[in-house]
Amino acid sequence: MKQMLQRGFAIANGERITRVVAENSLWQIYLTNCEGYVLAVTPELYNCWVDNYALPQDLFIAEKEHNCYIFSCSKNYLISSLGKGPYHENSSQIEAFSLAFNTAITLFPNIDLTDAIYIEKYSLILPTKAPNANADNALAYGKWLTCGVNISITEFDRISTIMSWITKETLIRASNTAGFAVSDDQNLTTTQETCNEIKHNNTSKLLQPTRMGKFTLVGRPELERFFNENIIDIVMRQEEYQRMGISFPGATILYGPPGCGKTYAVDRLAEYLGWPRFDINANAIGSSYIHETSKKISAMFKSAIDAAPSILIIDEMEAFLSDRSLSSAGNTYHLEEVAEFLRWIPEAISSGVLVFAMTNMIDKIDPAILRRGRFDHLVEVKLPAKEEIAALLSSKFQELPVESSIDIESIAASLDGHPMSDITFVLREAGKWAVKQNLVEMNQSCFDSAIAQLPKSEVQKRIGF
Repeated sequence: MKQMLQRGFAIANGERITRVVAENSLWQIYLTNCEGYVLAVTPELYNCWVDNYALPQDLFIAEKEHNCYIFSCSKNYLISSLGKGPYHENSSQIEAFSLAFNTAITLFPNIDLTDAIYIEKYSLILPTKAPNANADNALAYGKWLTCGVNISITEFDRISTIMSWITKETLIRASNTAGFAVSDDQNLTTTQETCNEIKHNNTSKLLQPTRMGKFTLVGRPELERFFNENIIDIVMRQEEYQRMGISFPGATILYGPPGCGKTYAVDRLAEYLGWPRFDINANAIGSSYIHETSKKISAMFKSAIDAAPSILIIDEMEAFLSDRSLSSAGNTYHLEEVAEFLRWIPEAISSGVLVFAMTNMIDKIDPAILRRGRFDHLVEVKLPAKEEIAALLSSKFQELPVESSIDIESIAASLDGHPMSDITFVLREAGKWAVKQNLVEMNQSCFDSAIAQLPKSEVQKRIGF
């Protein structure tokens, strides 16, 4: 489908359009470079809203060159399609939407809200279809609540399962506000209550690492400084930080190309802290059975919370937390899995779980995951530079039989632009070559032979932070 507005189009406040997040033939919703929203609609749809649904004419701006009308707002307000709404940050957003929904169906009894547009800033829900007395607005409401899952609010138990990060009481209250009579006579022991109990039980646990002294990460000084300042210092000086309202280190995403040393860095930190470690990866939680992956995600977080203080590592997070707007319409289980992470990450942090995630494809991650409050730090880890490689080799050479005449600088220059895994490969191959030559110590020739087996690095990249 042709875009009404192209990438880079500048709106009145200077923000620029980056990509489409939802669309049909009458309208398109875009995301800006500042995470704001832009809604573009055809003149036909705009005129329909003005004539039939009391839309203020000055709310939209006419973009004559592109033959459309546009409305924009900051990232603090939602613009969404009821057919595929974005993740709802909190219960107040759901309740605000529910009130707008009730207003719409009250003012216009035959309104069809299937695929309608919600403009949160003005509490407007505007239809994109003709009036229909048989419209299934219970389905429209359920789809918005569940971010696009084809499920009606009449199936309340299923919706409460999918939206497990929101309490049943909140969902019942919001649904009743929207105009749907929903009740639940069961004993409501919510996930939030369970987490609060777990958190209370963990407050008495000491968060001190098992080792003392400064944490070091040879060859990666920027990462070493980040870990010491943003994690270990908070752990070591808990009482001082708690006085300032900081009870535990925030979650961190390490992103960068394969082989840049993300996993190595987190492994060294885990060894230093000595806390119980839990890994979420495809082998640990992947399943071909419906809902099974979500259950395993929940179980892993609960185990980490029970063992707190602990470390939970999400490896290759793009496999579980990719952008839901890029998912196929039928992939409702992916929505459920992302929601499970959204539900548990803040609870894990507040319960004493140090959360790390790693990815090679940061641009594929769902925007709701990247917002502050879930992952406070996004740290880019590039391939090691020559100076860092030399520092790592110097450290390793103290542990291995190596001739003193070896030129570390020349070896580091040869490995500049290569991933950390290549450095490990060269050390191993040089040792094998020394054994085959019956040498007591590795010499320059051993390293030259090992380096010759590596593919040439096309781009000499530098470490960044």
